[in-house]
Amino acid sequence: MRARLIVAGALAGAVPVAWAVWALARPDGPGRPGGAARLVANEYAHWNPGAADARRSPVWDVTSGSLYERGGLLWTGPPDTAAPDAASSGGTGSSVFRMHSRRTDRRDVHVVLDVRNVRLLPGGARATDGVHVMLRRQDETELYVASLNRRDGLLVVKKKLRGGPANGGRYFTLAQVRHPYAFGAWQRFEVRATGTSPVVVTVAQAGRELLRAVDDGRRHDRPIVRPGSVGVRGDRCEFEFRFRVR
Repeated sequence: MRARLIVAGALAGAVPVAWAVWALARPDGPGRPGGAARLVANEYAHWNPGAADARRSPVWDVTSGSLYERGGLLWTGPPDTAAPDAASSGGTGSSVFRMHSRRTDRRDVHVVLDVRNVRLLPGGARATDGVHVMLRRQDETELYVASLNRRDGLLVVKKKLRGGPANGGRYFTLAQVRHPYAFGAWQRFEVRATGTSPVVVTVAQAGRELLRAVDDGRRHDRPIVRPGSVGVRGDRCEFEFRFRVR
């Protein structure tokens, strides 16, 4: 994935407050970003840790794609299938976008995501294309994921565990509901993961719970009980966003 990350200089270190705001927001809401885009991090930096020319973020690790800051918002850039160089000068690679926090101590977590889905790529369409939030991420093979803007209009909570055909893991669908969305419109989602026995993952909008998944290990193998990182995933999708975590 290629992802573009917006991180203010003041956020370069740990922020000792209840809410750590990891992307700057305009005072009047998300709005339409303007001005020049700044590359914050990309997959080149992840896969070339010793490269002096790499763009790195102290907050986010971008394992696929390019992360930009533009007008106080985070942005994937125009998605393509390029393998980005240090400056993403020949392409973003953000048709597969993956970014997660460098902090790995998040277990009971409350994520607030403001997102504007600009477009889905038309070619090679899959039902699962869209925007997703990752929770309790151990690595690419073990995590919870809340799919918020899928191509097929479903809102889905899944668990991924090691050992399987999906990039080293296998997915279990824990809960799903139909929830259409409008391209170009700002949406706010609140996603929570709490508990260990069971683990409960919820998705809400405007104070209304849209989806609840209860993972007690009885039907879908073991729950993920260890703390991990949080992050955002995009598949064949261009989007702008703000990300807050509690």
